[in-house]
Parts: sequence; C-alpha cells; structure tokens
Amino acid sequence: MKQLTRTAKKLTRKRQMNSSRAPLTFRKTAACPAASTLLSFRSEKLSPEIAALVRKHLTDCEFCEAELRLLAHLKRAGRTPRTPEMPSNLRILAESILCQKS
Repeated sequence: MKQLTRTAKKLTRKRQMNSSRAPLTFRKTAACPAASTLLSFRSEKLSPEIAALVRKHLTDCEFCEAELRLLAHLKRAGRTPRTPEMPSNLRILAESILCQKS
C-alpha cells in the first residue's frame, strides 16, 4: 500500500512539473520568411526594405536565425537547396479546383 502511495505521489509531481513548463516556441510560423528569402538575404539579393524586415525578424526569431545558419552551412558544402517543381498532375488538379471556385 505504501509503495502505491509513493508511486502516485511521484506521478502527481511529474505531471505538475510537465504542466508548468513553457510551451515550445522554437518553430517556424506564418510570420517567418521562406527559406528562399533567407538565402536571398544571405547573398544580399533583397531590396534594402525587405532586407531590413528580414534583419528585424531575425533579431526576434531564434528559429529563423538557426535556419539561416543551417542554410549557410549547406551552401558552403555546395548543396544549394532549391524549390522542387510541382508535379504536373497535382498542378492540373489544383488549377481545376481553383477554377471551380472562381
């Protein structure tokens, strides 16, 4: 009986500790620039206005700062990421759905 009580107390403490933790915020959000924009920022191909917005975002967003460092590493390794082409059958389906809604 004492063992069950100790186990229950441990589980209760563990739940309390887990519920008091702050939620994870290290993630990409809708406000984050695309990877291609970060690459353009790194290679200084953005307009001064857009570059200033990205620079400001990077001061507030640890995720994008880390992503920029990762993309810089990939570029040095000679592997520049590129956006894959949309498969033609998926493009046709998307266009037909969009045309129906218009």
